[in-house]
Amino acid sequence: MTSELVLAATNEKLQEMDWMKNIEICELVSQDPGQAKEVIKAVKKRMGSKHANTQLWAINLLEMLMNNCGEHIHRQVIDSGLLPVLVKIVKKKSELPVREKIFLLLDATQTSLGGASGKFPQYYAAYYELVSAGVKFSQAPRVVPLEVRTTEMHKNNTRGVKPVSLKSVESTQKPKSQIFPESSIIEKAGAALEVLRDVLDAIDSQHPEGAKDEFTLDLVEQCSFQKQRVMHLVLTSR
Repeated sequence: MTSELVLAATNEKLQEMDWMKNIEICELVSQDPGQAKEVIKAVKKRMGSKHANTQLWAINLLEMLMNNCGEHIHRQVIDSGLLPVLVKIVKKKSELPVREKIFLLLDATQTSLGGASGKFPQYYAAYYELVSAGVKFSQAPRVVPLEVRTTEMHKNNTRGVKPVSLKSVESTQKPKSQIFPESSIIEKAGAALEVLRDVLDAIDSQHPEGAKDEFTLDLVEQCSFQKQRVMHLVLTSR
Protein backbone atom coordinates (compact mmCIF):
# COMPACT_ATOMS: atom_id res chain seq x y z
CA MET A 1 0.00 0.00 0.00
CA THR A 2 2.73 2.48 0.95
CA SER A 3 4.66 1.83 -2.26
CA GLU A 4 1.50 2.59 -4.24
CA LEU A 5 1.10 5.86 -2.34
CA VAL A 6 4.71 6.80 -3.11
CA LEU A 7 4.09 6.01 -6.76
CA ALA A 8 1.05 8.30 -6.80
CA ALA A 9 2.78 11.08 -4.83
CA THR A 10 5.69 11.16 -7.29
CA ASN A 11 3.75 10.89 -10.54
CA GLU A 12 5.59 12.78 -13.28
CA LYS A 13 2.30 14.32 -14.47
CA LEU A 14 1.76 16.22 -11.22
CA GLN A 15 2.01 19.98 -11.65
CA GLU A 16 2.73 20.54 -7.97
CA MET A 17 3.53 18.49 -4.90
CA ASP A 18 0.63 16.36 -3.64
CA TRP A 19 0.60 17.48 -0.02
CA MET A 20 -2.26 15.21 1.02
CA LYS A 21 -0.56 12.03 -0.17
CA ASN A 22 2.77 13.09 1.31
CA ILE A 23 1.12 13.74 4.66
CA GLU A 24 -0.70 10.41 4.46
CA ILE A 25 2.61 8.61 3.85
CA CYS A 26 4.25 10.40 6.78
CA GLU A 27 1.35 9.49 9.06
CA LEU A 28 1.55 5.83 8.04
CA VAL A 29 5.27 5.70 8.82
CA SER A 30 4.80 7.56 12.12
CA GLN A 31 2.08 5.13 13.21
CA ASP A 32 3.99 2.07 12.00
CA PRO A 33 7.79 2.58 11.81
CA GLY A 34 8.01 -0.82 10.14
CA GLN A 35 6.66 0.84 6.99
CA ALA A 36 9.79 2.99 6.71
CA LYS A 37 11.75 0.31 4.86
CA GLU A 38 9.15 -0.11 2.12
CA VAL A 39 8.65 3.65 1.76
CA ILE A 40 12.36 4.42 1.40
CA LYS A 41 12.75 1.53 -1.02
CA ALA A 42 9.98 3.04 -3.14
CA VAL A 43 11.50 6.53 -2.90
CA LYS A 44 14.88 5.16 -4.00
CA LYS A 45 13.27 3.54 -7.02
CA ARG A 46 11.54 6.80 -7.96
CA MET A 47 14.81 8.73 -7.64
CA GLY A 48 16.08 6.53 -10.46
CA SER A 49 13.35 7.77 -12.79
CA LYS A 50 14.27 9.58 -16.01
CA HIS A 51 11.53 12.13 -15.34
CA ALA A 52 12.80 15.23 -13.53
CA ASN A 53 9.36 15.84 -12.00
CA THR A 54 9.30 12.37 -10.46
CA GLN A 55 12.74 12.92 -8.93
CA LEU A 56 11.72 16.32 -7.57
CA TRP A 57 8.51 15.02 -5.97
CA ALA A 58 10.48 12.07 -4.56
CA ILE A 59 13.09 14.28 -2.90
CA ASN A 60 10.33 16.54 -1.53
CA LEU A 61 8.65 13.47 -0.04
CA LEU A 62 11.96 12.33 1.42
CA GLU A 63 12.43 15.74 3.02
CA MET A 64 9.00 15.52 4.66
CA LEU A 65 9.75 12.02 5.93
CA MET A 66 13.11 13.10 7.38
CA ASN A 67 11.58 16.10 9.10
CA ASN A 68 8.56 14.31 10.53
CA CYS A 69 9.25 10.61 11.00
CA GLY A 70 12.43 10.49 13.02
CA GLU A 71 15.39 8.20 13.37
CA HIS A 72 14.04 5.11 11.61
CA ILE A 73 13.81 7.07 8.35
CA HIS A 74 17.41 8.25 8.65
CA ARG A 75 18.50 4.69 9.33
CA GLN A 76 16.60 3.31 6.34
CA VAL A 77 18.07 5.96 4.02
CA ILE A 78 21.51 4.70 5.05
CA ASP A 79 20.72 0.98 5.04
CA SER A 80 18.93 1.09 1.68
CA GLY A 81 21.90 2.68 -0.08
CA LEU A 82 19.90 5.78 -0.99
CA LEU A 83 22.65 8.24 0.01
CA PRO A 84 25.07 7.17 -2.78
CA VAL A 85 22.20 7.46 -5.25
CA LEU A 86 21.53 11.04 -4.15
CA VAL A 87 25.22 11.93 -4.38
CA LYS A 88 25.42 10.47 -7.88
CA ILE A 89 22.41 12.49 -9.05
CA VAL A 90 23.94 15.74 -7.77
CA LYS A 91 27.30 14.99 -9.39
CA LYS A 92 25.93 14.26 -12.83
CA LYS A 93 24.38 16.83 -15.16
CA SER A 94 20.73 16.34 -14.24
CA GLU A 95 17.98 18.90 -13.74
CA LEU A 96 19.18 21.84 -11.62
CA PRO A 97 16.18 22.04 -9.24
CA VAL A 98 16.60 18.35 -8.36
CA ARG A 99 20.35 18.65 -7.80
CA GLU A 100 20.01 21.78 -5.70
CA LYS A 101 17.19 20.32 -3.61
CA ILE A 102 19.23 17.20 -2.82
CA PHE A 103 22.34 19.23 -1.98
CA LEU A 104 20.48 21.55 0.39
CA LEU A 105 18.63 18.63 1.99
CA LEU A 106 21.90 16.80 2.69
CA ASP A 107 23.38 19.99 4.11
CA ALA A 108 20.41 20.65 6.40
CA THR A 109 20.18 17.01 7.49
CA GLN A 110 23.86 16.54 8.32
CA THR A 111 23.79 19.80 10.28
CA SER A 112 20.70 18.84 12.28
CA LEU A 113 22.16 15.39 13.02
CA GLY A 114 25.41 16.77 14.42
CA GLY A 115 27.72 16.57 11.42
CA ALA A 116 30.74 14.25 11.40
CA SER A 117 30.48 13.56 15.13
CA GLY A 118 26.71 12.98 15.14
CA LYS A 119 24.75 9.75 15.32
CA PHE A 120 24.59 9.40 11.54
CA PRO A 121 27.92 10.70 10.14
CA GLN A 122 27.05 9.12 6.79
CA TYR A 123 25.02 12.24 5.94
CA TYR A 124 28.00 14.47 6.63
CA ALA A 125 30.20 12.17 4.53
CA ALA A 126 27.77 12.41 1.60
CA TYR A 127 27.59 16.20 1.86
CA TYR A 128 31.36 16.52 2.26
CA GLU A 129 31.90 14.34 -0.82
CA LEU A 130 29.85 16.77 -2.89
CA VAL A 131 31.58 19.84 -1.47
CA SER A 132 34.99 18.26 -2.04
CA ALA A 133 33.98 17.56 -5.64
CA GLY A 134 33.38 21.28 -6.10
CA VAL A 135 29.60 21.10 -6.23
CA LYS A 136 28.01 24.50 -5.70
CA PHE A 137 25.10 26.50 -6.97
CA SER A 138 25.95 29.92 -8.32
CA GLN A 139 22.50 31.43 -8.53
CA ALA A 140 22.01 34.08 -5.88
CA PRO A 141 18.92 34.17 -3.70
CA ARG A 142 16.32 36.83 -4.19
CA VAL A 143 17.77 40.01 -2.70
CA VAL A 144 15.46 42.89 -1.98
CA PRO A 145 17.04 46.25 -2.98
CA LEU A 146 17.92 48.45 -0.02
CA GLU A 147 15.29 51.04 -0.96
CA VAL A 148 12.58 48.37 -1.17
CA ARG A 149 13.69 46.91 2.14
CA THR A 150 13.22 50.26 3.84
CA THR A 151 9.73 50.60 2.33
CA GLU A 152 8.85 47.08 3.42
CA MET A 153 9.95 47.82 6.97
CA HIS A 154 7.60 50.80 7.11
CA LYS A 155 4.78 48.60 5.81
CA ASN A 156 5.60 45.96 8.41
CA ASN A 157 5.36 48.54 11.15
CA THR A 158 1.58 48.28 10.91
CA ARG A 159 1.94 44.60 11.85
CA GLY A 160 3.97 45.10 14.97
CA VAL A 161 7.47 45.50 13.52
CA LYS A 162 9.55 48.40 14.77
CA PRO A 163 11.40 50.10 11.88
CA VAL A 164 15.12 49.47 11.47
CA SER A 165 17.05 52.58 10.53
CA LEU A 166 18.50 52.81 7.02
CA LYS A 167 21.84 53.78 8.54
CA SER A 168 22.09 50.57 10.57
CA VAL A 169 21.26 48.46 7.52
CA GLU A 170 23.80 50.26 5.36
CA SER A 171 26.51 49.88 7.98
CA THR A 172 26.05 46.11 8.10
CA GLN A 173 26.03 45.85 4.30
CA LYS A 174 29.22 47.86 3.79
CA PRO A 175 32.22 45.58 3.13
CA LYS A 176 35.34 46.13 5.20
CA SER A 177 37.86 44.85 2.71
CA GLN A 178 38.12 43.73 -0.89
CA ILE A 179 41.61 42.23 -0.64
CA PHE A 180 40.79 38.54 -0.19
CA PRO A 181 37.83 36.73 -1.79
CA GLU A 182 37.56 34.51 1.32
CA SER A 183 37.23 37.59 3.49
CA SER A 184 34.56 38.97 1.19
CA ILE A 185 32.50 35.78 1.45
CA ILE A 186 32.63 35.81 5.24
CA GLU A 187 31.82 39.53 5.41
CA LYS A 188 28.79 39.13 3.15
CA ALA A 189 27.53 36.26 5.28
CA GLY A 190 28.07 38.30 8.43
CA ALA A 191 26.31 41.32 6.94
CA ALA A 192 23.27 39.27 5.93
CA LEU A 193 23.08 37.70 9.38
CA GLU A 194 23.45 41.09 11.06
CA VAL A 195 20.54 42.55 9.09
CA LEU A 196 18.35 39.52 9.84
CA ARG A 197 19.19 39.79 13.54
CA ASP A 198 18.26 43.49 13.57
CA VAL A 199 14.95 42.72 11.87
CA LEU A 200 14.11 39.88 14.27
CA ASP A 201 15.08 42.02 17.28
CA ALA A 202 12.74 44.73 16.01
CA ILE A 203 9.70 42.45 15.82
CA ASP A 204 7.11 43.14 18.48
CA SER A 205 6.70 40.01 20.62
CA GLN A 206 2.98 40.76 20.76
CA HIS A 207 2.79 40.45 16.96
CA PRO A 208 5.10 37.55 15.96
CA GLU A 209 3.38 37.26 12.58
CA GLY A 210 5.72 40.04 11.45
CA ALA A 211 8.47 37.41 11.12
CA LYS A 212 6.55 35.68 8.33
CA ASP A 213 6.40 38.52 5.84
CA GLU A 214 8.13 38.39 2.45
CA PHE A 215 10.89 40.78 3.51
CA THR A 216 11.98 38.64 6.47
CA LEU A 217 11.72 35.42 4.48
CA ASP A 218 13.95 36.96 1.80
CA LEU A 219 16.56 37.67 4.46
CA VAL A 220 16.33 34.11 5.79
CA GLU A 221 16.82 32.78 2.25
CA GLN A 222 19.83 35.04 1.77
CA CYS A 223 21.40 33.85 5.04
CA SER A 224 20.86 30.23 3.98
CA PHE A 225 22.64 30.89 0.69
CA GLN A 226 25.54 32.63 2.44
CA LYS A 227 25.82 29.72 4.88
CA GLN A 228 26.26 27.37 1.92
CA ARG A 229 29.09 29.54 0.57
CA VAL A 230 30.86 29.69 3.95
CA MET A 231 30.54 25.91 4.43
CA HIS A 232 32.06 25.36 0.99
CA LEU A 233 34.90 27.75 1.83
CA VAL A 234 35.66 26.04 5.15
CA LEU A 235 35.56 22.50 3.80
CA THR A 236 37.68 23.24 0.72
CA SER A 237 40.27 25.17 2.75
CA ARG A 238 41.28 22.17 4.86
